[in-house]
Amino acid sequence: LRAPPLPLGSSAVTIGHMPARPVTTIATPAPAAPRSVLMLGTFGVRSKGTLSARALGIGHALRAHGWHVALTTTPWDDPRDAGRVWDERGIRVSNTRARRPSTAPLAIAEMVAGALTAQPSLIHVFKPKGFGDLASRLLRHRLPVVVDMDDWEGDGGWNDVSGYGHLERRLFDWQERSAPRWAPAVTTASRLLQQRALALGAPADRVFYVPNGLSRRRFSELTIRSVPDSGTPSFHDPAPRILLYTRFVEFAPESLVPMLTAVRRSFPEARLVIAGRSADGAAEERLLQAARAGGVSDAIKLLGWIDPAALPAISVNCDVAVHPFDDTLINHAKSSVKLLELMAAGIPVVTTAVGENTSFIEDGQSGFLVPPGDQAALADAVSRLLANPLLGRRLAAQARARVEQRFLWDVIAPSVLEAYARAVEERR
Repeated sequence: LRAPPLPLGSSAVTIGHMPARPVTTIATPAPAAPRSVLMLGTFGVRSKGTLSARALGIGHALRAHGWHVALTTTPWDDPRDAGRVWDERGIRVSNTRARRPSTAPLAIAEMVAGALTAQPSLIHVFKPKGFGDLASRLLRHRLPVVVDMDDWEGDGGWNDVSGYGHLERRLFDWQERSAPRWAPAVTTASRLLQQRALALGAPADRVFYVPNGLSRRRFSELTIRSVPDSGTPSFHDPAPRILLYTRFVEFAPESLVPMLTAVRRSFPEARLVIAGRSADGAAEERLLQAARAGGVSDAIKLLGWIDPAALPAISVNCDVAVHPFDDTLINHAKSSVKLLELMAAGIPVVTTAVGENTSFIEDGQSGFLVPPGDQAALADAVSRLLANPLLGRRLAAQARARVEQRFLWDVIAPSVLEAYARAVEERR
């Protein structure tokens, strides 16, 4: 009898030693393929949520599935990290030594050399933009590449508001438009970006919806309604408090004044507590100028930047949170981690019915959604929750349960693994 053909990659053991006898072979299973991913970024880990919250969040969830994960990026916006390497709870984070746009070829060469040395199973590049994307284009003929889209980067999006030069804008728009066509798989943080990837030429079976999530560790931190400690801002008056947790990039700061003014008609002592700050302080100045003109400047408390660990203690001292978004392409493409954090923190949330906010919040069930630009509706929803604490507690509990069931990274990770399998299959 003739032995069946051996599977590709198997080894064989020969039984028998007499030349005249038939040779029988036993196929042994091929060793499991190594599961390792190298994530590539294009800016500092500390400064942008794309790497700190999204890439590392996915990475830690993948580690629980047995994957080896590493991250390499170019910290052009954080010079203190140039050339630094550290361990982020089991993920090796490497920063290129070259970091300036003028030395882009050197930074890209560092990324490519590191990838070829490490030989991961695949590359996952976070944003089709800048250094990481250019390195992945050089690597795509050697390794499968997954492209992640978590913002509208090109014309109509961040290109229009970030102050880039003409050549940078043209490069970033070209990168974003061309990546979905060549990438073996694309992960998108929002439904709008999923549609954009398809419109730019990505086949439907290569595009995977991967909304932002929270790590189980962060979820546990946020669900502890803690007592303020010495490092947490304290509030000594019993006034109703409205929490705004923000970097002032999703809305016009002046729009908060009509909302606050309307709420104070029903709750004259209401305060707006703002946790977070803008990049340059200009938004806060615009807000305070409008508040002085509207006679409500005394009702605004600016906490500035806060340690994320302080959010539970701050939220426990507030009654309701607002999360306003303007009606823009950038906001429709965004998948807000801050909204998920507020939902997990156990405070009732009023947000704008824009983009992924409508996926995170079920109106009337896990929070309130109001039309974009409708400050009266925003104020009405806030006032309703201030007047009915029992309703607020019910919505907050539903929101927290919704995050745990649908928006933790270990729940979302299987969609990432599907994208990885598709990229490897396409590469073969």
